[in-house]
Amino acid sequence: MAPRVLVVDRTQSTRDVIAELLGEAARDVVWATRDGASLALRSAISAGQAFDVIVLDGEPQPTPALVRELSAASGGARIVLVASGVEGIALAAKVGAADVVARPFSAAELAFRIGRGADDSARGDRDGKRHRPRKSDVIIGSGSWIKELYDRIAMVAATDATVAIFGESGTGKELVARTIHNSSPRHDAPFVVVNCAAIPETLLEDELFGHVRGAFTDATRDREGLLAAAHSGTLFLDEIGELPLPLQAKLLRVLQSQEFRRIGDDVDRRVDVRIITATNRDLDQLVARGSFRQDLFYRINVFPMHLPPLRERPDDIALLVHHFVQKYRARLGKHVDGVTPAALARLAAYEFPGNIRELENKIHQAMVIAAGPAIDEDDLALPQASQVATLRVDVTRPFRELKQETIDAFERGYLTELLRAHRGNLAQAARAAGMDRKNLWALAVRHGLDRARFKKP
Repeated sequence: MAPRVLVVDRTQSTRDVIAELLGEAARDVVWATRDGASLALRSAISAGQAFDVIVLDGEPQPTPALVRELSAASGGARIVLVASGVEGIALAAKVGAADVVARPFSAAELAFRIGRGADDSARGDRDGKRHRPRKSDVIIGSGSWIKELYDRIAMVAATDATVAIFGESGTGKELVARTIHNSSPRHDAPFVVVNCAAIPETLLEDELFGHVRGAFTDATRDREGLLAAAHSGTLFLDEIGELPLPLQAKLLRVLQSQEFRRIGDDVDRRVDVRIITATNRDLDQLVARGSFRQDLFYRINVFPMHLPPLRERPDDIALLVHHFVQKYRARLGKHVDGVTPAALARLAAYEFPGNIRELENKIHQAMVIAAGPAIDEDDLALPQASQVATLRVDVTRPFRELKQETIDAFERGYLTELLRAHRGNLAQAARAAGMDRKNLWALAVRHGLDRARFKKP
């Protein structure tokens, strides 16, 4: 059932915008000021029309006491804070809100965050406890790319279409797949992950399809495979490009007929499963080389999604850093609240070839080392620019493309160290580099480097 939403804001216009964007995704959207919100919530419960989600404006900054009051008056409705940037995530954590949504509102993101709150209210486990998605399952980002991503998720989640997620290692492909599953009608069913690159080829068929007793020497009993374990849910095949050709044919049969056969069995079994795949490989090139079936490629590539590498979304680094600091400080028992401006500048200037996974690793390391209330530049185990620009030869890629990428990496690394050494002083940096000041600045702008980042804090 669509949720009832209470928008708590100074003006009714916010309610009108949210109601228009949500459309049929909300059963009702009601407005109240902060002063009148508790009364509206209690009255709704008395009338048997409790609110499922509260959208609370972050201006002026709410107090934890207000959030607790609204939660209690509503009977435990999920509270979504309207705020943006790293400050919004920090504020939500501080006051106890369950989620954050930013202005300008995106219809898809708004529906996702509010719909998830409704699912939490309507869905319970056997102990009567409310199910909530893990905080680690929230996609973190800002700007147009994250709104476009949620638009794509909203388009495909309600369907059973096969999704192919493309992106470099560490960009969050599994997280996107899990979000699609959590947003789909299959959300209460299993989400089963298979890393096709991590399981030896000789064992992968057994892991996926299972076997019957006596199928081979060690088969002393029947075994259900992961495909059967994902029945009625979602099977996520990570690194699909590493799937051996014989298993590609068997996967194709599953996609075509929803049938499979265990090793050693003479009976086909039916399975109801949605398949999502992911890869950091160029499947077109694998098809051209004959190492990936073209018919399977067409079957899995019904709805492609491409995730940008972290180096193309530098504005998200501050958001992600804050998220990882919050994640690890409780685990490590450290009173670390964030990073210094110098440390953030160093992180923003680094290429992160391992993407978000590498950033998380670096923050985890720094949290262990940090002695003060904030991670400093000296706490970061980051390579020097000369190491960042090391040539990685991939002979499967065109020469010109790889050459330009290497030049770009060198220029970006050189300019980063140059501006850092001269604390953002463009004139001094240009003299040291033997370049014209205007040309140096134009090159820095092309690589997205803001000299203000390098000025001494």
